[in-house]
Amino acid sequence: MADLELTVPEFNLLLTLVHLRGTGTTKDFKAAFGFDKVETPAQRKLTEHGLVSIDRTVRPYAYELTDAGWLAARRLLSEKAPSGVSQRTARILWAFIGDFSAHMDRTGTELADLYPARVEPSTADRIRKAYTELVGGASDWVPLRRLRELLDDIEREEVDSVLGELLAAHEIRLIPESNQKTLTEADDRAAVRLANKDRHLIAIEAL
Repeated sequence: MADLELTVPEFNLLLTLVHLRGTGTTKDFKAAFGFDKVETPAQRKLTEHGLVSIDRTVRPYAYELTDAGWLAARRLLSEKAPSGVSQRTARILWAFIGDFSAHMDRTGTELADLYPARVEPSTADRIRKAYTELVGGASDWVPLRRLRELLDDIEREEVDSVLGELLAAHEIRLIPESNQKTLTEADDRAAVRLANKDRHLIAIEAL
């Protein structure tokens, strides 16, 4: 589907056939959606790409989704609708939604199952993520000053408390800068004081 741009009529025909369980005639289209016209360019394009087959030996013509057509229709669900969606498309989509509703009734699925609540990362997770962003895939000492820059939306007290918990759980290491002459005012402000020591550097050995 990524290399096949669909027009509204092509989009309509694919989803119409999905709703009709894969096969249908213009008489079926009329009964389901109130239209019995299938634009010639849409017929041609979908048949040329092997998405739809048309039996012209019967009247009215019988349309059928191929296996490739089913796959294409499935991929439509993760793509944007084509521009210029019509009232006809709206009716088709509403019927399509009805199919989903019926499936949810049969399977006991609720909307909450389809749209689970977002889980916000914990402060500990944010610390690990920030550290990983700073060092890449390796393990190295990182100034707390740089770590805090990525966590500036979290209260200082919260970050310090979690750093202490992670240190006590042996998940991180915090040490003072050995060469105190290299410290800047920003480094001093960013340090966390634990066990009467200012810790300026953090490392996480197991990323």
